[in-house]
Amino acid sequence: MRHPWWTLAFAMALAAGCNVPRHQPQTPAAPAAGSLAPASDSTSRLSGLDLLLKAVGGHRLVLLGEIHGTRETPALVGELVDKVSAGGGKVILGLEIVARDQAGVDRYLHSGGRPLDRAALLSGSHWRDPAHDGRDSAAMFDLIESVRSLGEQGRDIQVVFFDPGNVDDRERGMADNLRAAIARARQARVLVLTGNVHAMTAAPPWEMFDGGKRIDPPMTAGRLLADLHPFSIDIEAAAGNAWNCTGTCGVHRTFAHGAENAAPALELPNPSESAWDALLLLPRFSASPPAIEALR
Repeated sequence: MRHPWWTLAFAMALAAGCNVPRHQPQTPAAPAAGSLAPASDSTSRLSGLDLLLKAVGGHRLVLLGEIHGTRETPALVGELVDKVSAGGGKVILGLEIVARDQAGVDRYLHSGGRPLDRAALLSGSHWRDPAHDGRDSAAMFDLIESVRSLGEQGRDIQVVFFDPGNVDDRERGMADNLRAAIARARQARVLVLTGNVHAMTAAPPWEMFDGGKRIDPPMTAGRLLADLHPFSIDIEAAAGNAWNCTGTCGVHRTFAHGAENAAPALELPNPSESAWDALLLLPRFSASPPAIEALR
């Protein structure tokens, strides 16, 4: 089968070399065969968090694929980190932010979260890059702040910035950085928030084309971590918008999936039908502006 959205998006990514950290497009999920499981049954109506927890289950390494620049996904991941860390034990939260800014987030997580602490974090290169692609959003900052707050409550949570930056093989660099973090904390639960392409744990089953020529799908960080048995979840929405760099940097409408404002839904597709292990469909996305603009 053919999915034109994916054909265009992957052609754009390949043209950029798949290693440009700021302008790499984050693409919507190809519709999987079969219907979505509704977020309600005969006894209960499940929230997006309930469904996400159900999907995560006991998996140790979870890749959460996002459309960069929404309010909803980082907020949902923050709630997930809260729930997972509440049971004790170490949790690693991987974020697709350049690794050279790691010292800055480490300092912030051990700070009091005062205005001066916030300003110090936002002085990092990731937040100051003029191409604001959604990974430096106010919602992403709020996610980091929520982890800092949980740390004050005694939770053992580490934030790992795993993006190697503009290197020849960015996907492998991301996978290597995550692998190293996991090796340093072998008993930790690992939750990774990244672009949905990077989170793919299988080659897309649909055909892709570049300039009319069929191409093989690029290798992804998720596929490179196959020996660690990651569980991947693509997080999408029925409608809405996001702040990212799909062509230009700013607010863009996201690809529509079904009826707007429908209840959250979870799909566990057959392996032959998807590049991810699960799809979580939220009612709507809304754009989150860059943190340095929203938090002034």
